[in-house]
Amino acid sequence: MADTLVIYYSPQQQHIYWTHINEQGEILSQPERSDFNNISTIAKGKHATVLIDSACINIETVNIPGQNKQRQAQAVPFALEEQLATDIDDMHFALGKKTSDQLIPVISIDRSLLEDSLQKFSEAGIFVSVLSADILALPFTENNWSILVDENSCIIKTDHGNGYYCDRDNLSVILPTLLNEKDTPESITYFHKEDDSHAADLIANIDITLSIKTYQSHAIEVFSKNLIDAQQLNILQGEYTPKRQSNLALKPWKSVAALFITLLFVQMISAGIESQQLEEKNQLLTSQIEKQFKRANPTARKFNNMRKRMERKLKQLSNGGSETSPLFLQILSDAAPAFSKNKKVNIRGIIFRSQYVDMDLQAESLQSLEKIKNLLSANRKLKVVMSTSVEKNKTRGRLRLEAQG
Repeated sequence: MADTLVIYYSPQQQHIYWTHINEQGEILSQPERSDFNNISTIAKGKHATVLIDSACINIETVNIPGQNKQRQAQAVPFALEEQLATDIDDMHFALGKKTSDQLIPVISIDRSLLEDSLQKFSEAGIFVSVLSADILALPFTENNWSILVDENSCIIKTDHGNGYYCDRDNLSVILPTLLNEKDTPESITYFHKEDDSHAADLIANIDITLSIKTYQSHAIEVFSKNLIDAQQLNILQGEYTPKRQSNLALKPWKSVAALFITLLFVQMISAGIESQQLEEKNQLLTSQIEKQFKRANPTARKFNNMRKRMERKLKQLSNGGSETSPLFLQILSDAAPAFSKNKKVNIRGIIFRSQYVDMDLQAESLQSLEKIKNLLSANRKLKVVMSTSVEKNKTRGRLRLEAQG
């Protein structure tokens, strides 16, 4: 088995870190930072495992009955629809293996982001066999969580196929909440950069056995040694399943053959027929472009400057949610008294999006959720929107909190 090229990719920062490992998982080269223009020679002839920044994906666990993989894949988008701010038609969903408690780990990622990333790797000559979330490349053992912090962010792995992402400065708020809502682990393995003198302050108030481990230059040093869970939840499923490298090697010859046939065809037809066919192709492409543009922008009424408008929208999406805002802490502070008065409501997940906070709640009854809503609505500093659902014996709520005034 050939050596594996391990790549960490952050779409927002437009750079990559890479290293090589052998089949025993041993690192063969020191991690290096690069860009797509300089990595082509390094990647030639190697399979690449790419770990994407968890800030760009959503990771959830869902309960889908049955064992039929195709039906599970069809049901997952609708099971997660209320938890996603983006239209499910614009998302790609990748399913992992069902756990012992019948839950399926699922990664969802924006299709345009996924396709743009794959295009960049393809143009650089990199054959991506596995694309997964960096959070899954942390070690995990029963009753032990893993936490890794870098200069700006933090990832927390709580199970083989599940975890949480937050800004570095919010770890001291998020971690106690998770420990209160989930089964408290016996210990936590805490990774931080060797020269990070402030990392210990982020977990100073956590009363759990800690195992502190450091890395020298980049977190890929940790990820490269713990790829099993990441490789088992490969985002490249369905239409994005990697093609065999042998097929990729034939592509240059196919292009030459197609060009030769095209030249013969051009010589055989008249200028009038050629012009007519080109016009028909142009109309077809225009129709397809407008269809895809309409799919990405359902409210659009005009189709002028479509490329610039899509580039602007993608730029807004890639920049959204990347900045730390004190508004997040303020909203949590305003909402905390309501949750402290009702211990029957558990917070399963929390996401901050520029001006509001989304929470995934679980309660014993609809009355418990209604009580929380009433307590929060009594606070004039908050705008409260809640939707509820009942699945078997579980009552779920989707809560959105927005600061007002």
